[in-house]
Amino acid sequence: MAKPNTRETFKQYCLRKLGKPVIEINVDDDQVEDRIDEGLQYFQEYHFDGVERTYMRHQLTGSTVAVTSVSDTFSNGEIITGGTSGATATVSSANSTVITFSHAKDTDGISNNNVSSSFSDSETITGNNSGATATAGTVTMGDIDNHYITVSDNILGIINIFDINQGGSTSSDLFSFKYQFHFNEMPYLTAGSVINYQQSMQHIQLINDIFVGKKPIRYQKHTNRLYLDLDWENNDVEIDDYIVAEVYSILDPASYADVYNDLFLKKYVTALIKRQWGANLIKYDGVQLPGGTTLNGRQLFDDAQQEIREVEEEMNSRHELPVDFIVAPGPF
Repeated sequence: MAKPNTRETFKQYCLRKLGKPVIEINVDDDQVEDRIDEGLQYFQEYHFDGVERTYMRHQLTGSTVAVTSVSDTFSNGEIITGGTSGATATVSSANSTVITFSHAKDTDGISNNNVSSSFSDSETITGNNSGATATAGTVTMGDIDNHYITVSDNILGIINIFDINQGGSTSSDLFSFKYQFHFNEMPYLTAGSVINYQQSMQHIQLINDIFVGKKPIRYQKHTNRLYLDLDWENNDVEIDDYIVAEVYSILDPASYADVYNDLFLKKYVTALIKRQWGANLIKYDGVQLPGGTTLNGRQLFDDAQQEIREVEEEMNSRHELPVDFIVAPGPF
């Protein structure tokens, strides 16, 4: 028997296991497809083989406003103001068709991530330094003004994000603390021992955790948004900076065909289809067919329910990742 490696071969495997083509399986094709989707969702959300721990990289985007009738060149870093709305923003880049901006504020100077109350359609935008003007069109809010990152549907959970360098500094800067620390630790590394280096790094990390701490994040799968509680207004991050997050991502069987050959998934989806079969026949329970055969949809349904319960219990006890403990930080 060939291993199922596509959705279609997987579906036919489950139907054959129920008796097809010797027995007619009274389940519509759409119902079979629904049960496969249901089984895959359960497998990906609860089975440790249904997800992988990986990294997500995202480049932060700025907000944009389409413009026409541009009179002159807008300067990078200048403030632009809407003539009708009174909204303001800081220019990141501009050309004859679009202005990329960040730190949008309404007429009261309050940070604004609402498209409907940003620059108004057809109003005149003016640069406070260059004096350039343009007519505003469609506004699209970016990550910097939204204060969140849009995440794809295949991300189940986000563990944390990598430390964000403050003020655009990097560890390769000759005058940075990190560079000087690693430079002075090199003699200990070349001497053949990394104990002192490791202890020093742990001590520095402890100090950083106490006085700086981790950037708080909030994520809920059904919103597909990763909220970063940063100091957005004071350039904690900037347009085109990268955010790297450690995440749990589902294994998409369209990319990893071996998922369809998972023993748990095959048993579970087969039981789901069997329960659907029983549910379809319950209406005709007790009807006698020619030859004396009596339909017993209720028994078929109950047997499938028991099989599903046993498979889920096996999954919970043997295949589900343990729940992480949440430890509240104590006083320093």
